[in-house]
Amino acid sequence: MAHYIPPYMPPCESYWQSMLDEGNLSRFPSPGLWEWTEFPDVATDVWEAAEDLHHTHTVMELVIDGYNRGGLIAHWKGIECFIPASHLLDYPFPADPIAREERFKEYLNCELRLCIIEVEPTRNRILLSERQVADCEPEEPEWPDWLCAGNICEGTVTSVRPFGAFVDIGPLEGMVHISEISWGRVRHPCDFVSPGEEVEVLILNVDLENQRVGLSMKRLRENPWLMVEQQIHPGDVLTGEVVSVEKFGVFIELVDGLEGLLHISEVDHCNCASDLQAYYEPGDSVPVRVLNITPDEHRIALGRSVVAASDGEPGEPYYATG
Repeated sequence: MAHYIPPYMPPCESYWQSMLDEGNLSRFPSPGLWEWTEFPDVATDVWEAAEDLHHTHTVMELVIDGYNRGGLIAHWKGIECFIPASHLLDYPFPADPIAREERFKEYLNCELRLCIIEVEPTRNRILLSERQVADCEPEEPEWPDWLCAGNICEGTVTSVRPFGAFVDIGPLEGMVHISEISWGRVRHPCDFVSPGEEVEVLILNVDLENQRVGLSMKRLRENPWLMVEQQIHPGDVLTGEVVSVEKFGVFIELVDGLEGLLHISEVDHCNCASDLQAYYEPGDSVPVRVLNITPDEHRIALGRSVVAASDGEPGEPYYATG
């Protein structure tokens, strides 16, 4: 959007007197004689960009390349930028002109962090401030000491997505990834948590710069796969609960967090998913026989608890992945 630039008006006598008293805004470090400087034309979009930086309180880093009696001079996109002495962090400066000039010389070729306080297209300059930079930068939030990996805290579930659940733990909102909800197979997080529910979580990692926190629910409980061979053995006949029916077999929970797969080949007269769904439904109690256990891969192969003589020996076992 174009900005209105008022028509040119000749400077009044007070303007010329102030120029004689304070010196011109030139690129030269000499605060002495005044000389006329023809300013180059500046495109409208450059002034608009300067206005945007002003309104958004953006901090700029500019190199000081000159000074006059009133302050320092830098350049941005060909525009002369003026930093009044009163807007420098090191203000006030000595009243003695010679001592004041020596202080200004120390700034030459130094880079300062500055923000725009006024844009003046008619005078072809921008006023900057070093003192107001602190007001332009948001304060760093103070994080509690307990917000670090390894700590346990309580939070409220704010939303549930297919990939995980978001939990408000106070200073930040963290996420429990679907893989961190349960040691068992998780088809959808909504099967385990719901919005508004209070949960206990373990902090896995903290990224304060991006304000992200990784959380876990399952690691608050011992990994059942570490003890599986002490609880279940090949040949055991157990009664489990059907948790899902897939096209290739039936997943059955044997104990908390441990699921096995009854493959379709182990079920008589079942050749497709519709056949399995006719025999099994989630929640059914089913007697099964443990065929094989592979703890490192979180797999348990299951068979029918009673094998008819005509069935013969079961073929290569199939596995469930936890």
